[in-house]
Amino acid sequence: MDIERQIANAPRTAAVGVAVTELGGTCVGCNNCRGLCQALIEVMTFPDAILNRS
Repeated sequence: MDIERQIANAPRTAAVGVAVTELGGTCVGCNNCRGLCQALIEVMTFPDAILNRS
């Protein structure tokens, strides 16, 4: 069986990626910061999620 994988359209993920690159760093003040993490993603997407609630 052949499987063809394609990149899905993910505008919110792309927007988070752009915002991360514009930060100039990836830390939100956590101890032992190791770069992009769930805490940073939540901080960046939570306000948008609240504003766009249906």
